[in-house]
Amino acid sequence: MKKQHYFLITALAMTLALSLGYFAYRPQANEPETRPSITPAAPVVLTEAAQIEYIYNYKGDGITETALAPIPPYLVGLDETVTREKMPGFEITSFSPEKLTVVKKLDGSSRQHYYLGEKNGYLAVYYKHGGGLKELTNTPISCLSADESDLLFGTEIIGKENLARVLEDIES
Repeated sequence: MKKQHYFLITALAMTLALSLGYFAYRPQANEPETRPSITPAAPVVLTEAAQIEYIYNYKGDGITETALAPIPPYLVGLDETVTREKMPGFEITSFSPEKLTVVKKLDGSSRQHYYLGEKNGYLAVYYKHGGGLKELTNTPISCLSADESDLLFGTEIIGKENLARVLEDIES
């Protein structure tokens, strides 16, 4: 019998505590419910001091070229959504007030196709597309062996890194 009284008293005490807690902390009908006000964050926009990094991926030869430039005036003050609309064909990969990074995938080949030739008795590097002179080296043609000359002249070199490697090998 004592156990029944103990359980009954405990149940009544818990019910009383819950009721008092509810009435003490519930909002009053005549008091407005207060919620913390949430101020929307200011939109992130490009500043005049921002830089834009263009990344071009060429599918034809797998070359990636990058260029860094000041932000164009028509993009200053724009948020990411509007900037996307102003730059069709580019994918925005990074957006902050200081820097915008965009990527464009191109079907063709880059201009990083070179071949070696001779100019004024020195080893010269020419662009394959357009044939213009890229660089005149300090290496005289007379320093090259016949095998090197036959192997190098007219051979296409793809990419700046490969060109640098070939020139380094020749000069060493």
